[in-house]
Amino acid sequence: MKIAIAATLVGSAAAFAPTASFGVHNSALNMATEAATEKAFAKLPATVKPGVVTGQALVDLLDAAKEQGYAIPGVNIVGSNSINACMEAAAKYGGPIMVTFSKGGGQFIAGKSLNNDADQASIAGTIAGARHVHEVAKLYGVPVVLHTDHCQKAWLPWIDGLLAASEEHYAKEGFPLFSSHM
Repeated sequence: MKIAIAATLVGSAAAFAPTASFGVHNSALNMATEAATEKAFAKLPATVKPGVVTGQALVDLLDAAKEQGYAIPGVNIVGSNSINACMEAAAKYGGPIMVTFSKGGGQFIAGKSLNNDADQASIAGTIAGARHVHEVAKLYGVPVVLHTDHCQKAWLPWIDGLLAASEEHYAKEGFPLFSSHM
């Protein structure tokens, strides 16, 4: 067993050792990396545009993903930096992307030092993050599914606060604040 582990480690280490062809850009790893940097946008339905995807466009996007056999990556975020990183990656490698807010992530966006006894920091942070996505998603040129993460029964006040904010947003703007809630 020890010999097998040692052989594996030596073999793995050899992959990083310089060779006579060091600097030549024709290795399988390098070619795969270069291929991955090319945009590979899935064929999206005409209803799906850059920005937050909601309503029928969301249904069309999910149907297209199912029909074409691709997954929409979803990332739990904790700040504008992780939101931007997700959208940047989607723009670089081929969107769409699902930006997912958790109760804790929302609180982190608002500030972990804030009182969160009634979920006010989690609600405010999640709303702020959602508004950030609405403001910049079109600039990245990618469709974004804006989603909330799993919610246990004890956390329903957080979702209730988000639903109230979504209703207010819809009444004012004519479109939902979020794409979906889990």
